[in-house]
Amino acid sequence: MLVYADENLEVIHLRGSSPYLLVTFNEMEMQANGSRFWGQRFCEKAGIAALGFISRRPNWFPAASVVAAVEAAAPILAEAPERILYGHSQGGYAALRYRRRFGASVAVAFCPQISIDPKTVPFDNRFVRHFAPGLHTNMAIAPDQAAGRAYLFYDPFHAVDRRHAERIAAIQSQTHLIPVHMTGHGTVRAFTGTARALSLIEACRADDRAGLRALARSARIGAPMRPYQIAIAAIARHPAWADRCLRRFGEGFSPVERVNFLYHRANRHIRDGALEIARDMLAEAVALQPGNLGFARRLEELEGRIARTRASTRDEETSAPLFSRAVT
Repeated sequence: MLVYADENLEVIHLRGSSPYLLVTFNEMEMQANGSRFWGQRFCEKAGIAALGFISRRPNWFPAASVVAAVEAAAPILAEAPERILYGHSQGGYAALRYRRRFGASVAVAFCPQISIDPKTVPFDNRFVRHFAPGLHTNMAIAPDQAAGRAYLFYDPFHAVDRRHAERIAAIQSQTHLIPVHMTGHGTVRAFTGTARALSLIEACRADDRAGLRALARSARIGAPMRPYQIAIAAIARHPAWADRCLRRFGEGFSPVERVNFLYHRANRHIRDGALEIARDMLAEAVALQPGNLGFARRLEELEGRIARTRASTRDEETSAPLFSRAVT
């Protein structure tokens, strides 16, 4: 049932038999359509009562819309003294920012941002295009927004997500960091499946941090993105190992994962001076993602560099004295 809608978001209520109300916030890839919310299938299968907040676009749930939506949903919230907030990325941000607004008992956040304001997070340019000063004034997660307990799941090897996580935990009380290694920005995907997601929620409700760490270890081992994340992490220090990962697991990479690997591996080849190998990798990346203008520009720049290097080599050979090229 649709209980609220405005130009920024929609809110849908799903009745269930759970002893708590699960308030979910979507990631940016999902957008409102009037009839669905993030986590809906899981809630339906598990019989969980839910209130789904869905953004109309990647807008990081502007405060004015959330305040109005909470007022509209007040009767539903009043019937559920135990409220659990749940979200990933922009949804994880909302789950932590609005803890007090919802009077949350628990907040579960995967890979959240403390803010997308470039002045606040100059180390993260992934979402700058979605920052709108008119919507996002004073948007950063703050100490006075905390309520109940929060559990923040992230990959410590993802440098940008780690910085967000550590900054949030440093200012919001009762925020516990749960590392899930080699899952990248898709940590939430390691916990797919009704049984595993229910186990995670119950461990958070019980404040069972040892159980959560054990669950995280188990989830990461079978995580579908793990081989890709290991290969990406290896590029910086162990490129030969990254190549072995590609040969062994590359067929299982998603199209986006393969393209990203090729791009980052090509950049490492460029740094190492293997320009023609890098060119071949970039060419494959462009073929797989022809609409990516950044990849196309990178390939064009590299081809120009290779052409200049070849021309310079020919000039040097032509101008060298004959005796320097004689075989002795």
